[in-house]
Order: sequence, then C-alpha cells, then structure tokens
Amino acid sequence: MDEKNHFLQLKGVRPRVYGLEYDPLINWEIKRGEQWAVVGLNGAGKTFLADFICGKYAVREGKINYGYWSVEKAHETGKFYASELIRKVSFESAYLLADYKNMYYQQRFHAMENETTPTVRELITSIPLNEEEKHVLVRRLNLEPLYEKHLIMLSSGELRRVLIANVLMQKPELLIFDNPFIGLDKEMMAELNLFFTELSKFQQMVFLVPALIEIPECVTNVLPVKNMEYGPAMTKDEFLASPKECLVPQKSFSADVLLPETVVPSKQYESVVRLEDINLSYKDRVVFSHLNWEIKKGEKWALLGPNGSGKSTLLSLMVGDNPKAYSQNITIFDKRRGTGESIWDIKRPIGYISSEMHLFFNENQPCSRIVGSGFFDTIGLFRKCNEEQERLCYQWMDLLGIGYLKDKSFLKISGGEQRLVLFARTMVKNPDFLILDEPLHGLDIPHKKRARQLIEKFCEQPGKSLIYVTHRREEIPSAVDQFYELKNLGNDKN
Repeated sequence: MDEKNHFLQLKGVRPRVYGLEYDPLINWEIKRGEQWAVVGLNGAGKTFLADFICGKYAVREGKINYGYWSVEKAHETGKFYASELIRKVSFESAYLLADYKNMYYQQRFHAMENETTPTVRELITSIPLNEEEKHVLVRRLNLEPLYEKHLIMLSSGELRRVLIANVLMQKPELLIFDNPFIGLDKEMMAELNLFFTELSKFQQMVFLVPALIEIPECVTNVLPVKNMEYGPAMTKDEFLASPKECLVPQKSFSADVLLPETVVPSKQYESVVRLEDINLSYKDRVVFSHLNWEIKKGEKWALLGPNGSGKSTLLSLMVGDNPKAYSQNITIFDKRRGTGESIWDIKRPIGYISSEMHLFFNENQPCSRIVGSGFFDTIGLFRKCNEEQERLCYQWMDLLGIGYLKDKSFLKISGGEQRLVLFARTMVKNPDFLILDEPLHGLDIPHKKRARQLIEKFCEQPGKSLIYVTHRREEIPSAVDQFYELKNLGNDKN
C-alpha cells in the first residue's frame, strides 16, 4: 500500500463480533483528501462500520491498514490504537462530556441542581489547545452565546455544535460524523455545511447518513451499505447518477393502518393546555416574557423556533417536568397546576418525546422494555409490563418495522433505530395529547414516511390533540393547521 496516498484500507475484512455471524467481506479504501459519505437505511450497518474502524471490534479475517499516520504513531509510542486518531461525533458522544448516567431528565429544569454539571466555558477551557485555535472554532461554531450554559441545559442543536468543537480541538486524523445535521435549524445546517467545506481543506472526514439530502456538499465519495453489505464504493457523482439500491427497503409498509386502542382512561375537558402571561427566566437569561397560548381539545399545532428559543423549556412546563410551572398560571386538562394533582396525573394522558430526552435512555435494557416504559411515563426506571401491555408494545414496534429489535439491547442498536424505539414508546398509549419534538430527525425516508403516516392516523381519531416541533416545515403533518412560533428574546443568551 502507498502509505503517502492511502489514508485507510480494509481488504477482505470480516469483523469478529460476539453473538453476530458476519459473512460479507468488507473492502474499502480512503485516499488522502477524499471526504466520504456512508449511505444506507436505519440499521443497515453504518454505525457498525464506524465502530469497527475505530477499534471497537476485532478483525477475524483480512487486514486493516491505517496508513502512514498509524506507522508514525507506533514509532512514537511503541503502540498504536485506532481510537486515538479517529473520533466519532454522534448523539451518544454527549456521554463523554458529562455524566448523564448520574443525571435525570428533569434535572435540566432545576436551577440549583443543573448547576452541578459543567458549563460550555468550563469544557472549552479544559481542552489543551492554544487559545488562537480555540477562538477560531468557537467563532465558527458560534459558541460564545452558550458559554455560561450548563451542558444539561443545551438544546440538541446547541449540544451538536459543542460536540463538534470538543472533538476538533482534540485534532483527530479522521473525523466521523453520525447524522451530522440532526437537531439543527436550517440556518445552522447551512452554516455547518459551509463549515464542513472549509474544514475539508485540511481534515479527513466520513459522514454516516440515512438519506440523500443529508449528504454534505464537501463529500467526494460514497460507500453504499445495505443489510450489512458494503459497496461498491464510487464517487459522489457516480452515486447520484446511479440507482439508489441502498435506500430501497427490503419490504414496504402497508398503506392501510389500524392503530392499537387507547389505554388511557378518557377525561372530560375543553382545554388541553392554557398558558397565561408566562414569565420565565434563569439568572440573567429571560426565556419567556408575557407568553400566552391555549390549545383546545382536538387541535393540532406546530411549535416553531430556532435552536435555543425555548421550545423544550415551554414543553417542560406543560408536561410537569419543570418546577417553575407552579409559580405560573398554567391549566392542564381544565385543571390549574398546583391544585393537588401529581406529576403522574399530568403525564398519564400525554405521550412526549424530545431529542434531549433521548440522552437519558442509557440503560442496558431490551428495546421492548424501553417501549413499555411509555405506559408508566418513566425514564431510567423500567417496570414489567402485563401481558396486554406487552402485546401493544409489539404491535407498535411491528407498525414501525422494528419488531426485530424487541429483544435487542437499546444500547447496541444504531441511533436511528433508537429514535424509532422511542417513537414507539411515545405512541404506545395512543394518548389524548401527543407532543413530538423533532420525531423524524435521524430517520431514513421510508421510516419518515411511515412515522408521518402513523401521526396522521393518530390525528384522525376524535378528540386527539397534537404539538409537533420541527425545524423543517416540509415534515409537518397535513393535519396541523395552527402554528405557534418562538423567537430568541433580545436579552436571551439561550
């Protein structure tokens, strides 16, 4: 191999993975200066390949060559570890920044408790890199407005920017991005796309993407993947001009859908949520000022706003996660907050998921148990479902085409598959009030269409109410006919 030209080479490689019989051989070469996209559906094997070249799995057959830089590293230290020179940025990378395992989701809304987690400034300061290089990355990723925010308080889009900066400051030789644009509004997506183009002049990158529209402009080559089979590799132009077999599912979803029954006892109410003159701030950061919003029974709303505008905080007031709700004039299902109801009374008729909540599902549990936790509205605590609840779990998973995941560990599936499991968890009660915060991010096109189909069917049921949060207006379900938009306040450092 020409070490000066080849950056990475997998030749006739078969990984050794406990519990997995892996038959196809992997052949892939990355030459210096090439920027790659690995393209395939959710669960096709993109994340598996990235973990493999990062050294997570051993080689059973064939050989991996890491090029001249691995040779130099071995000469310097006497040893070489792929993970030292390859870094992956994924949603789960947040676990490397903060101890989410010892945090709980509602902690992010408790002013005293969230201060025990590090701030963005503390994180950036702790990285051993000269100040000039730090300043360039901080400016390019617009991190200064986030400096005083604690990591647990970041929105998913803000967290993505911090993760990218943190990894780049470690100066990896190869940088792998898993779903690079997840959680970002269109403005930030465009800025990040431009940033990748500039970065490509001196940084080798691989992007793991589930759809054509997610491929960054700087990409020069594509490795298709389908059902754990990789290749043939080709240039981006060749890929765009060829049939996209890697994005065609093995089987299509049925056009006729019958949703499982509702398991939440019906309640009599006229207003799902009524927020009156809401004023909310944290230290010197004003989140809301004189906010008013009412959602009546049966209404379907879209909640819009840029990253950091307070969407997640607003939703936390509705679903009982934010203790500041008790000092506000908030009515839920025609009952004023703070008049004797428990948090479980509030959550029982609601199905809710957000990107930020995803981080707190980090227990080694079967996927069916994760789905089943939706019956009990718990995160991190898993009660045993009864026979009827188990049947509904499997039914919702089958509707999403993920029945094969029921016995697999949630921590051992891809990020896209995790999103589908959490979507099933949100729907499993067929609740009266559904709150979906960026539910389609990280999904391939077939699963996006299926999830939208299920949301539309949910909305057809009498009396069901919906809040749909997204940065992409084209993803808003057709049933949505009302819009509420948040904007960053002038003195909001969110």
